[in-house]
Amino acid sequence: MSAPLLLDMRNATVAHQGASVLERIDFRIVQGQQWAVVGEPEALKSLFLQTLAGKAAIGQGAVHHHYAADYLLESAGQEGYRSHHDLVAYVPFHHHFRNKSNTQQFYYQQRFNSMDAEDAATVREYLAGIRPRHGDIQWTPDRAMALFDLQPLADETLIKLSNGETRRLMLATALLRNPKLLLLENPLVGLDVQTRHRFDGILEAIIQSGIHIVMTTTPREIPGCITHVAVVRGGGIAAQGPKGEVDTGDYPQATGAPLLHTVGDTIHRLLQANRRAVPSPIVALRNVRVRYGDRLILDDVNWRVEPGEAWCLQGRNGAGKSTLLSLINGDNPQAYSNDIVLFGRKRGTGESIWDIKKQIGYISPELHQYFPKNQTVLQVVLSGYFDTVGLFRKVAPAQREAAMQWLGIFGLEADAQQRLSVLSPDRQRLCLLARAVIKNPTLLILDEPCQGLAPQHRDFFKALVDEIHAASDTTIIYVSHYEEDIPSCVTKYIRLEQGKVVEKTV
Repeated sequence: MSAPLLLDMRNATVAHQGASVLERIDFRIVQGQQWAVVGEPEALKSLFLQTLAGKAAIGQGAVHHHYAADYLLESAGQEGYRSHHDLVAYVPFHHHFRNKSNTQQFYYQQRFNSMDAEDAATVREYLAGIRPRHGDIQWTPDRAMALFDLQPLADETLIKLSNGETRRLMLATALLRNPKLLLLENPLVGLDVQTRHRFDGILEAIIQSGIHIVMTTTPREIPGCITHVAVVRGGGIAAQGPKGEVDTGDYPQATGAPLLHTVGDTIHRLLQANRRAVPSPIVALRNVRVRYGDRLILDDVNWRVEPGEAWCLQGRNGAGKSTLLSLINGDNPQAYSNDIVLFGRKRGTGESIWDIKKQIGYISPELHQYFPKNQTVLQVVLSGYFDTVGLFRKVAPAQREAAMQWLGIFGLEADAQQRLSVLSPDRQRLCLLARAVIKNPTLLILDEPCQGLAPQHRDFFKALVDEIHAASDTTIIYVSHYEEDIPSCVTKYIRLEQGKVVEKTV
C-alpha cells in the first residue's frame, strides 16, 4: 500500500510583480518525505515556499492540500473561517515583530534603550500568545523553548535578542502553531556553530511529532533527516527526487577575483575620493561593563583596535557581540558610563553620535528591517552618506553618480529604482554592503555580512573586502561564526563568551 499523498502541485505557474517567474511546476509531497529546496536564485526558492504556504498567487494550475482534508471536514459548520493555512507554518528569512501596543515595528536603536525596550514583549509573553487554530496540540511553549534552548531568555524582551536568538524564537513560534507542514527559509542562517551541530536533532524531534518539513538551503547544508531534494533553476524545478539520486549541481565556484579584476580601478578611484585623516586609536575599551537589570551582558572587556587593523569578533549567539558593537557605533547609551575611546577621542567629551557615525560604515543582519518600505535601492545606498535609516534629504549629483557606480560594482544597477523590500535576501544584503562602503569610512563594521549570501556572492564580497582593505586605510571589525565567511585580510581575532573576552589573537 502506497503512502498517502499530502500535497500535490500540478502545472503551476506563479507570477511575481506581474511577470511569470515560476512556470509549469509539478511537485508532490508523500507522507514520510522531508524536502530540501536548493538552487538559484534565492528569490525563486523563497517564492516556491511562499507558493506552498499560500502567500503567492498561482496564475494557472493548482495546488491540492490533502493533509488538510480531514481538518476541513471536521471543522465544517464551526464558527470562523477555516482553511489549509491553519495547518501551515512558514518561517521566512526575516522577522517582523511589533511592540506590545501593536502600533509600530521596532526602531533600530530600541534594543539598547531600556525605557523604550519595555514596550516589547518578553520571550515568554510572546510565545504564550501563540494559539493554533486546531486542537491537535503537540508543541507547548515549554516544550518549544526547551528544544531551542530559550529557557534562559524567557524573561528577555524580543528587542534585546541577538540575531541568532531571534532565529531560534521564530522557529519555536512556528512549532506552537502545531502545523502539519513546516516551511523553513534558510533556517541555518544566523545560528552559531553549536546550534547548527544540534540542528539535525532538532529537526528529528520536529519530524517525530508528525510534522513534514520543506526547507530552502544550500547543497552542502542539507540535513541528514532530509529524504528528498528539489533543484530550482531557470524558472522551474530542474530536478527532484530522493536525496541520493538528485544532482544538485552545487553553486558556481568562487568568482570574486575575476569580477574584481574588471572593477578594481573603479573601486580604487571611489575610495580615494573620500580620504580623511585617520585618528588613533580607532577603538579602546577599558574594563567595560554593560548590565540590563540583573543580567550582565559585558563583563570587564578590554580591547584596542589600531588604524588599518582587520579584526574578527566571534562568539556564540547571545555572547555579547551585538552589545559590544553598539558601544562602538554610538547606539548604546551605556557607552557614557564606561571608559571608551573612539577615533582618538574619549566618549562623553562633547562629541555627538553623528560625529561617531560619520566615520563608520555598518551592516548587521537585521538592519534592512528598519528601512521605510517605500525606499528604493538607490535611496538606501545614498543614505549611507548621512548615516540615516532611509534617505530624507537631497543629494548632490556627484553622490548619486558614486552610488550608481557602487551599485554597478555589486551588480545592482538594474535594481536601483526597485524597493529594497522586494529584493531577495541576498540582493538586499549586497545593497546594504554598498551603503556601508559608499563614504569610504574610517571603520567598517561588518556584522555577519555573508549571512544569506550564496557561495559565489560570499566569495565576491570577501574579495571586495580584501580589495577595500588593501586600497585604503579602512579598519575592519568583521563578525562571523564561520571561517569560510572571513576574508583573508582579517588577521586578528577576539572571542566573547558570556560577556567576557576568552580569547584574543593579535
